[in-house]
Amino acid sequence: MSRRPGFTLIELLVVIAIIAVLIAMLLPAVQAAREAARRISCTNNLKQIGIGLHNYHDVIGSFPPGLISKPGPDGDNIGPGWGWASMILPQIEQSTIFNAINFRLGIEHPANQTARLTKINSFICPSDASFQPQFTVVDDSTSSTSLGTPICDVASSNYVGCVGSGDPSSLYPYNPTDNPPGRDNGNGLFYRNRVVRIADVTDGTSQTLAVGEKSQNLARATWTGAVTNAAVPITELQAENGLSPESGDALVIAHTGELDGPNSKPAHADQFWSRHPGGAQFCFADGSVRFIKEKRPISILQALATRQGGEVISSDSY
Repeated sequence: MSRRPGFTLIELLVVIAIIAVLIAMLLPAVQAAREAARRISCTNNLKQIGIGLHNYHDVIGSFPPGLISKPGPDGDNIGPGWGWASMILPQIEQSTIFNAINFRLGIEHPANQTARLTKINSFICPSDASFQPQFTVVDDSTSSTSLGTPICDVASSNYVGCVGSGDPSSLYPYNPTDNPPGRDNGNGLFYRNRVVRIADVTDGTSQTLAVGEKSQNLARATWTGAVTNAAVPITELQAENGLSPESGDALVIAHTGELDGPNSKPAHADQFWSRHPGGAQFCFADGSVRFIKEKRPISILQALATRQGGEVISSDSY
């Protein structure tokens, strides 16, 4: 009797084991290549934003304000709330959306529904695994354990302007000598109802942050602006650390935080955060895009965030 040629069970298991080892070796390289492509896409987005900011400056004579909102008796926002990203839409080839906005009405007004729900790819980082194209903005009755009353839905963004080293939600809006300076006297590039010119950036535009990343595992952000009476919804990292929500300003602007960063824990909703391994990407005031590593000393990040601090910063320190 002749035997049929074939594999024995042991040989088959050995082949399967070899294939599994090869896949395990190949998978990290594939993931690294994909992340490199996503990071390049994110860089291009921020570069486009930087060009848009400079084109806006050429036309208007200044960078846009962080947001436009009348201050109420307590210094809080009473609308309309449109933010810096909505103002540069014509400069990033989004004139159709810009023309659909009635800037005299609040973001939440029904007349602005079409515009505020429009997803803009230039404001999306492809590395953010938690990204949702739209989210519901809730009012300031929200807490660390429950959401507040819904106000409206808005389109998301992964990029927020830099208010500087102070808290963008701070209710010290009237005195520029306050420390932190407050939401109307930010020491960065973007804050409420005020504009900054290139001439005002005495630290140098190549040494001053303009726009940075905020991934949605930290908090939601939107390109539209700070919805009146809004609070930033709780997401993964906030719930993990039991932190309280922030005011609506944090939907469009952020600060350096209180610990070494970016990506420092515990993190508040008005800080920078990224899903890129090892740090976050930032657009500087000169339009360049650079990667800032995690766990850089807070003094370095604050020096980069301020426009007139007079600090000396080595290019290899971040």
